[in-house]
Amino acid sequence: MKKILTVLGLVCSLPVLAQSAAEPTISSKDQEEFVNLLKSRGITDAKQSRAIANETLRREKLIGQEAWKQKLERDPLVKRQLAESRGKIYGDALVRNYLSKHPVTEAEIERQYQAEKARYNPTEVKLRHILVKDEKQAKDLIYLISVGEDMGKMARGKSLDEPSAKNGGELPFTNVKGFAVPELGSVSMLLRKGQLYGKPIKSQYGYHIIRLEDKRRVPFPPKESMKERLRVSAAQTKAAQYMNGLLAPKHPPIQSTIRSKTTNAKSPNAKTTN
Repeated sequence: MKKILTVLGLVCSLPVLAQSAAEPTISSKDQEEFVNLLKSRGITDAKQSRAIANETLRREKLIGQEAWKQKLERDPLVKRQLAESRGKIYGDALVRNYLSKHPVTEAEIERQYQAEKARYNPTEVKLRHILVKDEKQAKDLIYLISVGEDMGKMARGKSLDEPSAKNGGELPFTNVKGFAVPELGSVSMLLRKGQLYGKPIKSQYGYHIIRLEDKRRVPFPPKESMKERLRVSAAQTKAAQYMNGLLAPKHPPIQSTIRSKTTNAKSPNAKTTN
């Protein structure tokens, strides 16, 4: 449904041209090609596909006719935008063709799994957190908490992080690599359960005060439970490698070649020693 609404939104967003414009002829071939495109995007209802195809093609032709009349194909900006669009369309088609001929293998899925597993950190932490704008205020609050003041009560009254402030500053269990402020994760690894970090952590949002409430280890999921996602990731990696190989320079830079020749040649001022 979301895909259908997206396509309908694009159709409806196109400008409505003057009613006096001659209605264009839409061939059955154009219609079938557009219906097949919609099928590839998940829209399979035949009646709905044909309605979308007819209206979209009608508008495309009317816009094309008017653009031709105004000679927009000669406009430098339009030409550049068309070239960019062609490059993206061709690039997507090249990747599709490559992946259809070189589908992702089980070995590539396994490599993707092992690579993600190697990067995975099994530690999740639950933090209590206060965010303030001023460093001095943060240090004062750290002192008050260290001498027994209720951190949860302070978070509700002082923290600028409104979602967690409502819960007394408590953040849910989060992987140590999953924090929007990475330092929160790395610092939490240094703390024992119940320990307050002794100084504010500065970020773009302000100054953070954290205490480690709990810590747990979550094993990496088995391959079968994430196989489809791994297949997509492996396909993306494979497509990127294909495009990088396609777009890589085929010859060494001219400057490098010149330097190489200059280095090997004798300087005209060099003295020969016997």
